[in-house]
Amino acid sequence: MPPFANAAAGHSPAAATLPRRETGDEGDRSALASDPVVHHLRPCLQTARAKPSESCSNCLDHLETVLQVYLRQAHNIIPLSLPVTRSGLAPWQLRRAKEMICSRLQQGVPLAELARAVNLSSGHFVRAFKQSTGQSPHRWLVEQRIAKAKQLLVNTSLSLAEIALGCGFADQSHFGRVFSHATHTSPGAWRRCLRSNPPAQLAM
Repeated sequence: MPPFANAAAGHSPAAATLPRRETGDEGDRSALASDPVVHHLRPCLQTARAKPSESCSNCLDHLETVLQVYLRQAHNIIPLSLPVTRSGLAPWQLRRAKEMICSRLQQGVPLAELARAVNLSSGHFVRAFKQSTGQSPHRWLVEQRIAKAKQLLVNTSLSLAEIALGCGFADQSHFGRVFSHATHTSPGAWRRCLRSNPPAQLAM
């Protein structure tokens, strides 16, 4: 995790502070403070951190990388991991990611594409998404597929094979395994239970 700021929304003031040597003296710090590159990049990081917008999230990743490489080469400094307050994805990022996932349940959305859509690296996106939802992107996708399958079981007469393919499962067997794991009953048994019991008595 870069030491300056998480590209997702929500950062502590410590996230924009400069790294320091694991061993060093006041001369090292003085040289660092007077370095013109550090002098100009530091306020850029602070500005980007203070404005967690769509464009600034992308800028943070690039600025952090540039500064870390420079510090290693010019000052032999290895950035330390500083405490960062993580608050997951910004509202617009979470909304966009969920919309993309739900609009393409059948074929799925590559993780890299989701991350690019919200201007984050894949690793940052996975961590921030889980922070926001309590689930990994894949686990959230599976739950949406199961929810759609339940709607089709209730409202249509489609076969289990048709529902499986329509919801993004590899085949009926795959659908049955995932559905049973989530609901502790098979899709066919779930549908039959619905038909023989009032909807209010069936756990959706």
